[in-house]
Parts: sequence; structure tokens; C-alpha cells
Amino acid sequence: MDIPVSAIANIVQRGDILLSEFNGIDHRKFFVVMGVSEDKICGFFFINSNIHPAIFNKQEQLNLQYPLLHRDYSFLKYDSFLCASSVIERRVVDIAEGISSKTTTVVGRMKEEHIAEVLKMVQSSNVISERHKKLYFYEY
Repeated sequence: MDIPVSAIANIVQRGDILLSEFNGIDHRKFFVVMGVSEDKICGFFFINSNIHPAIFNKQEQLNLQYPLLHRDYSFLKYDSFLCASSVIERRVVDIAEGISSKTTTVVGRMKEEHIAEVLKMVQSSNVISERHKKLYFYEY
């Protein structure tokens, strides 16, 4: 039995970790849902295996690289980083359609204490816009 896309869309929530394809990226990427707006737009961050060298001299962006350890997240092949310096947005229905068609996979859930630490980190950052903070990074 196929689950309706609308039902899938209603269960996508903060802390979900998914794996999907993205235009302009030649491989599937892990990403973490950090919030869903009232308009059903999802704000999320990518998980990267390394910190991009271009931000090593940009301290505020470097401060937004949150370590995710393999011992905490078994789907990771090695210790990685949640890149919280750039909010990416996608319609929840598009994520739900990907889950339904199996091009997007739910691989896990971020630990509650890690979600809280990322939210605190992002809320105090000058890199993330106030609009994004209000949409995705406060309690609903």
C-alpha cells in the first residue's frame, strides 16, 4: 500500500535526517530538517564530510559547522559536519514526493540535545537572516 504524499508531508519534522539527490550536486546528500514554515516550506542544512576550505578564514561561518560523530549516527561512514551557515529551502511536498518515489530516504533522526545545540548556535549567529531564524529556528 502506498502512503499518500499528503500524509508523508504531515510527518516531516525538525531533526529528521534524509538522503536525497539535488540539482547541481553529482551525488546524493544527507540533510537535516531544521524547521517547517506555516507555508510548508522546509528549511534544512546539508551534512558534509569535511568543512569547505573557503570558510576557514571566515570565523562566523566556521562557528556554524556542527560536528556529527559516526558513533552517534550509524549511517555516517565517518565523522562529519552539519553546515549550518547556509539555510536551504525546499517545499515539504517535494520532499514527501521524493520519499514516496524512493528518491529521498529517511535515514534517521538527530539527537534532541544536538538539535537544541544547533538551534542555540543558529539563533545567536549573525550569518543567518532574521527571516530564516523566525521561520525555522524557534519553537513552533
